[in-house]
Amino acid sequence: MSMQTRSQRVSRAAFPRVEARKNGLNEKKFREYTTFAKKFPSLVHACGLAQAVAFAMAKQESDYLNDLCSTLTESGCAELKTAEALRRAASESALQQYVILSRHTLRAAEWLKRYVEALGGDEE
Repeated sequence: MSMQTRSQRVSRAAFPRVEARKNGLNEKKFREYTTFAKKFPSLVHACGLAQAVAFAMAKQESDYLNDLCSTLTESGCAELKTAEALRRAASESALQQYVILSRHTLRAAEWLKRYVEALGGDEE
């Protein structure tokens, strides 16, 4: 068994999530999911992780947040099983941990974004 890079682990965790949403949601819901998945990484860059997660929770983007947390959990961040756990970690972490958490979350969000673009096309 060969060693996988962190990016490979995240990629392998993200793909089945997006594929399941593509097959499980109706076209309108998947388009909404795709739109949010494309915007979330920019939101993290612009506002920070804590505000981006709080915004997603306020907008009730539970499908996306569940997939983001599952991707994080499967790729090595075992404590981030729920959106609430991610929100709490983002708002209560010391600066160094916050930066690391933001990097991990951005990596997962970027892979989700790539897969929605690949599976959903670019209708926008």
